[in-house]
Amino acid sequence: MRLKHKTALITGGSSGIGGAIAAAFAKEGASVMVAARTEEALRKKAQELTKWNGSINYIAGDVSNERDVKHIVQTTKKLFGSIDILVNAAGITMVSPSEELHINEWNKCMDINATGTFLMSQETGRQMIEQHTGGKIINITSIAAHAGIPQRAAYAASKGAVRQLTETLALEWGKYNIQVNAISPGYVQTPLFNELAEKGEHNVTQLENRIPLGRLAYPEDIAGPATFLASSESDYVTGVILKTDGGWLVNGHLSAH
Repeated sequence: MRLKHKTALITGGSSGIGGAIAAAFAKEGASVMVAARTEEALRKKAQELTKWNGSINYIAGDVSNERDVKHIVQTTKKLFGSIDILVNAAGITMVSPSEELHINEWNKCMDINATGTFLMSQETGRQMIEQHTGGKIINITSIAAHAGIPQRAAYAASKGAVRQLTETLALEWGKYNIQVNAISPGYVQTPLFNELAEKGEHNVTQLENRIPLGRLAYPEDIAGPATFLASSESDYVTGVILKTDGGWLVNGHLSAH
């Protein structure tokens, strides 16, 4: 078990990418705290995780609220004694023509995706520094941080901020043996993606035609790289933005076929 005797705090851990990462970490022996905004969804996820690991807990809170962030981090530290791994998977998307994007929508996307990642990293980073045992911080950004995608101005800006934040924190906290990395997923079949596809915001066939591997990702496709970045196998890896997109970004053609 690669994460035995480690404690992981995962935001956005009740479903989607965060939920898949929580399951992978539990299977690898980590004590897992899942955090999200909806308590009922968290309770169900925590119950699911206990079939692999008995050291599971959950906590509700808003990562864009500084008071909630402090409560999440301090409660995790109190319950488990340490925080060795942080995964910032909490996030929202925002689809709108830029000329119609309301400032409130812009702010909401930036608050949760960018500010929330910063607040969680800052508070957890403080704990890791005090522990003198190093740590792992894994941020979830997006292919939208690397390429222009129409009607994603707020989302792309927020994920671009996470990408740059990752590199800055890796530089600052390397002296504390804290590795800070990020994963840039492509199109992943999460409940949020499926909802947008049903609304016509995503053309699944068109997306699959562009992806060299020929399919959309499953949340578990992101959990594997996250497990590597959380384990001792990545102790000399920091400041890396790992693109996990099936090759979407490297394909400059309209179709992969």
